[in-house]
Amino acid sequence: MAGLIKKKYDINFYAKVVEKFVQTGECAENAHGETEDPLYLYLLSIMNNPSIRLQVLEDEVRARIFYDITTQFVWQFLEQEKFQMQRAQSELGEMESALNWIKEKRDGWQALLRKIKEDYKENAFDEPFYEHLFGDKEQQHDPSVWEKMLSDWEDSFQQKQQEQKEKNLNARKDFLEKKLTTSLSKIPEYLEEHQVEQEEFFQAWSMMNGLWNTIDFESIRKIVKLQKEYPELLKVANRMGRIADDEGSKQVYVTEGSIYKLSHSQKSDILGITTGNDLNALLPSELLYYSDSELQDVFMLKYFTQKLQTFRYKSEIMQPSRRLEAKPAVLKGPMIVCLDTSGSMTGKPERMANSLLIKLIEIAELQDRECFLISFSVSTRTIDIRRERQKLMEFFSHPFTGDTDATQMLKDTFRMLDQNRYMNADVLLISDFRIPKCKPELIRQMQANREKGTFFYGLQIGIAPNDWVEYFDHMYKVEYQVSRRN
Repeated sequence: MAGLIKKKYDINFYAKVVEKFVQTGECAENAHGETEDPLYLYLLSIMNNPSIRLQVLEDEVRARIFYDITTQFVWQFLEQEKFQMQRAQSELGEMESALNWIKEKRDGWQALLRKIKEDYKENAFDEPFYEHLFGDKEQQHDPSVWEKMLSDWEDSFQQKQQEQKEKNLNARKDFLEKKLTTSLSKIPEYLEEHQVEQEEFFQAWSMMNGLWNTIDFESIRKIVKLQKEYPELLKVANRMGRIADDEGSKQVYVTEGSIYKLSHSQKSDILGITTGNDLNALLPSELLYYSDSELQDVFMLKYFTQKLQTFRYKSEIMQPSRRLEAKPAVLKGPMIVCLDTSGSMTGKPERMANSLLIKLIEIAELQDRECFLISFSVSTRTIDIRRERQKLMEFFSHPFTGDTDATQMLKDTFRMLDQNRYMNADVLLISDFRIPKCKPELIRQMQANREKGTFFYGLQIGIAPNDWVEYFDHMYKVEYQVSRRN
């Protein structure tokens, strides 16, 4: 039993369990008792609840709500577990050191047994048995006796940890279940009543850490809506995400190191989205399932049941379906967004930049890529915007002020790129580009990173003269009307 209890699962394991459920409806029954993990068993009980299944598996919005709330619950629970395990580290250290005792064994065994008895009197540790054994002086130095005692001590430790985990989980269950019941009912009702588009909801909801309130939602939604007013923002986001557009043939770079070629008809021929198994009409997002070795089964299930998301065309005349072919491709690195927060970016430029950040978070989550924000004016600040969502929300609430200096921002970016795990990054500089030129050595370092596979893109908001264009792989521009409010 101890071996089963010792099995540890991390946040990625639980997230994949929930993700597989919302995408396919599949969840294990644990019929053979292959795990004693209470959190996993609890998730299975929720996912096998007929009411939950009926709501979540028939509605993409409810599926997203369920996934985010559940994984947030898991993350918080594991953080509590991590804290408790840190408190238990000293006892684990005692177990390891006890085997190395020599002289101390003779004088220390009685105190040690008393301590174990006191800590585990309810966990079936047989203290009288070992007291009898150690009463024999020859047994005091017998390694096999000590190993047996330490094994029983560890089993008692694991049993107590398990009981504490179950206790903590039981204390939280009611909160999660009430939150799910309310959210799965109230949020879709609100979206329908206020005619909120699905994509708007997904982006705004992703910023709320699973905590729904209409005031914050509408505030974030206003920022998201700027993507319709300024379509160039979506072009930048897709370029950073290396997502094929809907005009002509594009290559989609995926994390498994493959290139997939898509053939689309002209933009004017596309009517909308449908479901089927036409490989020529696949949405780029569906290829992510095929490219991920752990999600290929999901792709194949959707293919055979004709539930892949595909484009629907006016002509309905497509090239014959062909086999998906993979060719070697460059792995995706992180997305690094360098945002000018000087006073000249206050107003609509600031809101446009925030809208683009929200869209990039959505893409980073979908592609499981790291995404960082380096804000700069006279100083810099770096935020991991996938994992530090609260810090990002605080950043949104602070006005842009000060002058502009790109020197420290570039140094911070290059320092990050020097780490091997950040190779093949996509770097985006958002600014009005009223930025003094940097020292030549920084420009040369920028070019050196481009030659090593890093892409540098710029988004200029406004019409100021721009002397930086030649240093970027592509420079996007957005013009806007200045109003009295801006």
